[in-house]
Amino acid sequence: MENSAENNFVEILVQLQNAGALRRLVLVGSWCLLVYKNVYNNAPEIPALRTTDLDFLVREPNVNIPKINIPDILEKLGFEPLNDLASGLTKYEREDLEIEFLVARMRNGDSVVKIPHLTLSAQMLAYMDIANKYAQPVTFKDINLNVPEMPAFVLHKILVQPLRNDGAKKEKDAATIRSLSDLIIDRAELTTRTKEIFSEFPPKWRNKILSEAKEKYPNIVKALEG
Repeated sequence: MENSAENNFVEILVQLQNAGALRRLVLVGSWCLLVYKNVYNNAPEIPALRTTDLDFLVREPNVNIPKINIPDILEKLGFEPLNDLASGLTKYEREDLEIEFLVARMRNGDSVVKIPHLTLSAQMLAYMDIANKYAQPVTFKDINLNVPEMPAFVLHKILVQPLRNDGAKKEKDAATIRSLSDLIIDRAELTTRTKEIFSEFPPKWRNKILSEAKEKYPNIVKALEG
């Protein structure tokens, strides 16, 4: 990826870290690939990043702590709010990026929830509790942040990839899963961790993953059944 895009990403992380917000978040989505490149010493199996969508999961939506004004931080970085009046969701857009905040799906029927301590709204999505439960603290460019463990990232993608409506993004997700599964099967510690995480999933999730993997991702089948 271009250095300017990486530099812009790093600047966002720095400002969120300085405000005390980054530890309240988990980086999710394709920008994790850039961090994994750093964690796994530029392993060639990790694909290049090509996305303008930057997503963060809010770890504790209902925690009662002093407020951090994330929209103000983003505004100072040149982002403008995009308000969906129907849902109440606000995303943040700049020429190079669109930032969205997410939460794991809760039992109530709301699709968007307010996050008072971060002064923002977040989209509720299925399976995002995987990223929260298996969040891993890492250091990237001297920044401390949370990302999903790579095996959890891959298993999550297998679950959500069939739900994609955008054909191009659907194929990109499939290609990412195939590439990362090559790395998982090549490293014993990642294979073992993939099995461990998979074993902790509900049976319905495990069945979905195996069904998808047997059709599309043979190395995941090897990792889980080998």
